[in-house]
Amino acid sequence: MQLTDSNLNYHRPVMLWLILLTIMVLLIIIIGGLTRLTDSGLSMVDWRPLLGTIPPLNKSQWTEVFNAYKQTPEFIYVNKNMSLEEFKYIFWWEWFHRFFARLIGIVFLFPFIYFYFKKYLNIFFYKRFAIIFSLGLIQAIVGWWMVKSGLQNDPYVSPYRLTFHLSNAVIIYALLFWTSIEYFHLRSNNFIDFKSKKFLILLSIVLVFITILSGGFMAGSHAGQSFNTYPLMNGKIIPDDIFLADMGILNLFENTVTINFNHRWIATFTFIYTFSLFLYLFISKFIELQKPIITLVLLILSLQFFLGVMALLSNVAIQYASLHQTNSVLLLSILLLAYFKSTIKGV
Repeated sequence: MQLTDSNLNYHRPVMLWLILLTIMVLLIIIIGGLTRLTDSGLSMVDWRPLLGTIPPLNKSQWTEVFNAYKQTPEFIYVNKNMSLEEFKYIFWWEWFHRFFARLIGIVFLFPFIYFYFKKYLNIFFYKRFAIIFSLGLIQAIVGWWMVKSGLQNDPYVSPYRLTFHLSNAVIIYALLFWTSIEYFHLRSNNFIDFKSKKFLILLSIVLVFITILSGGFMAGSHAGQSFNTYPLMNGKIIPDDIFLADMGILNLFENTVTINFNHRWIATFTFIYTFSLFLYLFISKFIELQKPIITLVLLILSLQFFLGVMALLSNVAIQYASLHQTNSVLLLSILLLAYFKSTIKGV
């Protein structure tokens, strides 16, 4: 069944619920990025889905969780001189990250049950939310799987698991954002359409998503701190050691030189392609789209490129890195809106 005007009525509480969920997922992406940037992600050494909501409440409990942290590779090799007060700082970041994730689950589940019994939704939404709920469960499991990789021998989380965790969060966000647009218009559109000109906008969306994935490997391997110039890397377009023969295909995912090179040039190509496309759309009617949306794409895209360069030049300063990640999701959002709007005649 498709979402159409005839089989679903608009209900303002449902719209507000969708908007709230979408904003909350955007916020958890930002919080997760800040948790990583403050090196706080390995401060909680166990995963208790229910009891983990309660933080340490007295000195004895704080000493207990701090002693558990002292057994981890991160404390032994990186933070061996850390005090209890310093530990509390990183602990609260990770605790809030996990608490907010649980809060999203509550905000999703209970209103959904209410709307189900009120018959505010239809089979289209039940199927969509089944996918989102499943991805949410996977996100929780992968989050702990990611943290666990830094609690054994290596004091750093696996870049593969971090990138999977990030990409899954972005997919959940994109699904919620797209669903919100569909519900607002009471209209569904096929997301993949190779036969029309709007496929050119879809290509921009795909490129932005790939750029975000490559950014995940940048973050997971700390590759952004290896070269702090742009566009050259150690004075060269193609730097030394970009391909190490003994690593083979793994250069793409484990060689920090290659990771840095790939991210900056994937991002540059995405910027050039998307800017050229939307500038052409602004001066022509090649694809029918409102000019305010086109202008917003160009502005957010330009800001994203600027923030990326500043993150590199500043040796991944936390303010630029966080804004760069946040703006990447905003860029994805406005492109999704542009893609949806471009499929509606007369707008």
